[in-house]
Amino acid sequence: MLYPSAVGLFPALWYWTSLRQRTNMNETMNGLTASMVVFGLACAAAVGACTGDLGGSRLDSSGPNTGQGAAGGGDFGGFNPGGGNDGAGGEEACAELSVEATLVPVSMFIAVDKSGSMGNDNKWTNARAAFTTFFTDPEADNLNVALRFWPDGACDTSCNVAGCAQPQVPLGSLADPAHEQALVDIFNQKSPGGLTPMEAALAGAEEFAINQQTTAEAGEKLVVILLTDGEPTACSEDINVIASHASNAYAQAEILTFAVGLQGSNEAQMNSIAAAGQTGSGYFIGNGNAADELLQALKDIQQIAVACTFAMPESPDPTMPIDPNQVNIYYTASPGAEPELVKQVGGPDECGTEGGWYYDDPSDPSIIELCEQTCDAANAEDGSGIEITVGCKTVVQ
Repeated sequence: MLYPSAVGLFPALWYWTSLRQRTNMNETMNGLTASMVVFGLACAAAVGACTGDLGGSRLDSSGPNTGQGAAGGGDFGGFNPGGGNDGAGGEEACAELSVEATLVPVSMFIAVDKSGSMGNDNKWTNARAAFTTFFTDPEADNLNVALRFWPDGACDTSCNVAGCAQPQVPLGSLADPAHEQALVDIFNQKSPGGLTPMEAALAGAEEFAINQQTTAEAGEKLVVILLTDGEPTACSEDINVIASHASNAYAQAEILTFAVGLQGSNEAQMNSIAAAGQTGSGYFIGNGNAADELLQALKDIQQIAVACTFAMPESPDPTMPIDPNQVNIYYTASPGAEPELVKQVGGPDECGTEGGWYYDDPSDPSIIELCEQTCDAANAEDGSGIEITVGCKTVVQ
């Protein structure tokens, strides 16, 4: 693979050099793009709107592997994205620049319990109201959603996993009014009844997500949401067996699984499923304000799913692809604060207490993922942000 070289590329990049792409992690953004000649950006948000500023064009000598080049046109000795002589004593030098950065598209398979107990205490009515609002909210337009009820049709107490893997509303974009309407309509057509075949429902949802992930476009992220108000009463009732479907899906295709429990669900069981699906703990919805609480849980899940996962940057010049060994991430705690370098780790198991970031596939990356600790920090304060830069050798832990 041919990576950018100093010859011919340096004059064009002079005007772009070190324009760092800033993303506001407090307000999750959809479709973030940057212009290399305009200082400023606006972004469409998944949970709101945000604006930010890009600093002026400069030659960065503060990042890793930089030499003695001067900002604003000093004698740098030539652009060398991999490091090299800077013309000032032979130290390694490089120039960072920003390229287009986008949050990855997210697809959800939502498996909703419609067993008989969902008819009690307005749980079905509240769930339908929350999902209807979520599906039709313009802030969710960046999501793709497939929907499956259980027990219902081929996903019942026969424990037919293949049946549970078939959505009743196929995967489609919430930006499509026809798809939104199909999701709302099917909720209005259903009513509670039957037992709780949780194991088959979750196994089917994970099977769908795994199959979809293998055929997805580069960078697409699949997640599963399981909603229930009770404990399993059909198929396997062993929570370890049930949760194993979530852990297997993450091991095979890094599928995140979220567990949402309405009143009557078993907290320990929901937490087991969430932990196995790498989402921490379950969401628990009481009966006092169930519709609003469920809607907020869905929005939280949306934010978690998209907030800290980025598509691999693409070069402005397709004939000169970006070297994945020359990508660095910076975290800024607040506006005006000095950016802090976030080091790369080998994968999620190597994140540790210091956090970091990693590729989905180091040999052929399509996704940049922040470690949980770094993601939490980036979302903790208003105005905190993540910057993605290319052109300097990646700094690893």
